[in-house]
Amino acid sequence: MRRASKVLWLGLIVVTTLVLGTQVPAQANLLANPGFEAGGGSYDGWLTFGSGPQISTPANDNIFRSGTAAAKIYGEFTGCPSNPQFTVGGAYQIFTPAPGTVYEFSGYSFVSAADTIPGSNTCLGNRLIAKIVFFNSVGTEIASNEIILGDWNTTPGEWHHFAVSTPAPATATTVQPMLLFLQPACDEGSVFVDDVSFAPIAPPVEPNVLVNPSFDTSLLGWHTFGNVYYDGRAWARRTPSGSAKMYGTFVQGSDSGMFQQFHATPGSIWKLDAYTMTTCVESPIQPGNGNVVIARLLFKDAAGAETGSADAIILDQAAQLGTWAKHTLMSNAPAGTDSVAAYILFVQPVPTEQGAAWVDDVSLFDVSTVGVPDGEMVGATLRQNVPNPFNPETRIAFDLPRAGQVEVVIYNLAGREVTTLFKGELPAGAHSVNWDGRTSDGSMAASGTYWYQLRTPDGRTSRSMVLLK
Repeated sequence: MRRASKVLWLGLIVVTTLVLGTQVPAQANLLANPGFEAGGGSYDGWLTFGSGPQISTPANDNIFRSGTAAAKIYGEFTGCPSNPQFTVGGAYQIFTPAPGTVYEFSGYSFVSAADTIPGSNTCLGNRLIAKIVFFNSVGTEIASNEIILGDWNTTPGEWHHFAVSTPAPATATTVQPMLLFLQPACDEGSVFVDDVSFAPIAPPVEPNVLVNPSFDTSLLGWHTFGNVYYDGRAWARRTPSGSAKMYGTFVQGSDSGMFQQFHATPGSIWKLDAYTMTTCVESPIQPGNGNVVIARLLFKDAAGAETGSADAIILDQAAQLGTWAKHTLMSNAPAGTDSVAAYILFVQPVPTEQGAAWVDDVSLFDVSTVGVPDGEMVGATLRQNVPNPFNPETRIAFDLPRAGQVEVVIYNLAGREVTTLFKGELPAGAHSVNWDGRTSDGSMAASGTYWYQLRTPDGRTSRSMVLLK
């Protein structure tokens, strides 16, 4: 399946993209009949509409990931072949959400080589999506997020994992995890789904220095240029009440963008997060379209001269259509730095090219001011973990000038201990330990930034690292 993310390395600067779902330890699965096994294969516990939702069992398609059944969903073929009409069919369940809680819809999808989806344009062809939709008390959709499970570009014959997540708005009274087959024309093709889960998750809570980071009612607090506008439409925002819509200036060499600027000290570590989305609903950026959205950290001295910068492409033609995807950019402030500016830029290489992007829930903070502070240590050297960012394992190396008692401990940004990797006597020399991303109780740690700390009789020192899922 087409992927929605890029990982871009710029020298020693860490640039990462976190996408689709957080895949952190979740509570119990809320779904009834998540494997479609009930009664020998059925949609018991699900509400369905249209004729497309079917069940695959050994007696028919014989395609399932586990057990003996899976969902099989295809189009309605309304008005085919002479007068095709856009139709939607699918299945869903209904729950009462807890406001502010992040919910994740995940599972596995499959397209058979014997029944692929034709086409070359996702927005004009058949596709199955997984969607989380929040409704208010009068039944109006107020927030959502979705991910394409199968289209013309899906690799057939393989089970693909999917995960999509979004927070519950304060006014949400119901939430529906949905499997929806969209059929714009009379194309063939079906998608199988199995082992699905819908559960609340607990992403890390991180500080934020930005003003109006979620574009609540306007772009107040942001400096903008080019074509950047507030958008309050329900489908165009990740969280109420709005987002920032960006598109090109249609002038060669001229970008659209927005930024905020803050004081920064040399050596401080800055982390910029942003959610982006492009969609079939309006002016999508698809294969062949050269428009990109870039995150930038720009450092300046007291006189306004640039001391350094870091860039990352956070949306381009490979983006998963309709999905709010999280991206992270981190960089150290160079010597002489007095300020840092967080930019989101829409770059239009071909001035006649259409395409728009939406940005929401942006955050910026100084990683070095939270969590576990560095201390002075004489002689010993703690090296940057490799790889960084990492998934699922990273190596932490350090050098000791003399033998002695040593501890290597992992902390989260709140300063709480996650796990101890080593505690004991070590001789002088070079050493290393590995972290597999697990906490002290054996569960997987959440995606995010962590401190690793080396303690010896001479003192302690720490570095930060990023775990991706």
